[in-house]
Amino acid sequence: MKKPPFFLALLLSCPLLLSAQTASNEADMHTFARQFMAAYNSGDHAALEEMYTTDAIRIDTDGETTKGAKQIAAEHAEQLRSNNVTLLIRQNGLHWSDAEHAWVATGTYEVYGKSVVYDIDIDFAGQYTSTMLEQKGEWKIAKSVLQPLAHKDPKVAANIKLYTETWDAIINEGRFELFNEEHFMPDVIMHAEPENVVGIEGMKSYYKSLLSAFSDGQFTVNNIFGEGDQLTKHWTFRGRHTGDFFGVPASGNEIVMTGSTIVRMSPDGRIAEERDFMDNMAILYQMGVVSSPGNLAVVDGLYQAFAKGDIPAALAPMDADIVWNEAESFPYADKNPYVGPEAVLNGVFARIGAEWEYWNLTDIELHDVSGNKVLATLRYDAKHKATGKTIDSQTAHLWTLRDGKIIAFQQFTDTKQAAAAVR
Repeated sequence: MKKPPFFLALLLSCPLLLSAQTASNEADMHTFARQFMAAYNSGDHAALEEMYTTDAIRIDTDGETTKGAKQIAAEHAEQLRSNNVTLLIRQNGLHWSDAEHAWVATGTYEVYGKSVVYDIDIDFAGQYTSTMLEQKGEWKIAKSVLQPLAHKDPKVAANIKLYTETWDAIINEGRFELFNEEHFMPDVIMHAEPENVVGIEGMKSYYKSLLSAFSDGQFTVNNIFGEGDQLTKHWTFRGRHTGDFFGVPASGNEIVMTGSTIVRMSPDGRIAEERDFMDNMAILYQMGVVSSPGNLAVVDGLYQAFAKGDIPAALAPMDADIVWNEAESFPYADKNPYVGPEAVLNGVFARIGAEWEYWNLTDIELHDVSGNKVLATLRYDAKHKATGKTIDSQTAHLWTLRDGKIIAFQQFTDTKQAAAAVR
């Protein structure tokens, strides 16, 4: 997952002639860090752009490089739009570089909050080294580089390195040959339901099955820390659900899994035990197995708007490509399927309004159905203008939703009553 941008390490790209460093300059560096946090946390990407030199360079922990203040600020803006996070900088070192004519700052950063789209917890940290240039009396960032947070205990640092590199290669590169005794204990155990996965071959088989369910998979360790032989990581996995996922058939949906894992490493630095914690219901929801809890409210809102005669509000929850089908032999099934809200408006709603004296929906009951569907049972109570005939017909509506929008509608009703009423 692309990490939100932060206060990054800075290296000089083109030396400028500066006066010698002063205590005032050093104070400016601390002030700059506070101003950067304030601008980032308030979403003021215009102010962030002004904090970089025009030709600034930013390098993230994955080695990806962004060049130019405008481009860097644009990344800030996009990531701030997608996430609701807070940046905390702890600047713990400053020194003057005579060779570079710049201040070099070192410290750590922490980012925490939630992603806007999926409401996923974000919590990770790292370290930075920063080089600042003075231009026209203002300090600016010339180049920035992020690095993982090193651990003071060499053994823990080595465990983190082996662990993160092993799983990155297995999941992102498909290197299943790394399931071996160099990286895992022979009796490695992964706690799972309904039964634990035990042994290297068991782990290998499990992850082959899991990853075969997804294409374009990308695994990211957002944060990892440890003490002794214990590690804890916060991670994110993204992929498209294109294969069987332990009995759940492919949905074609984009899936984002997030969770935490408690890890025990062996005394000689191999993976010995894992226990994952994640929101399984959120995964099943994304795959369409479990319906979103907000679906009923969306459909109920449409019915309430229709009852008030507020047709724009009734159309609002419809997807731009909604596929709407009236029951076969119903008077308005002649132009099935209606694709898009405008087609529904002109082909169904407008015709009902023009041809019927009233058209009421009564006794509405909503039922949550798996696969992000809502079944509505109700009755039509209506009177035709031209014939004066009325109907009182038992009816059902099947709604299909995705990401809070209605993407399909199917009507089931007593078509004989409606056909007789219009003659």
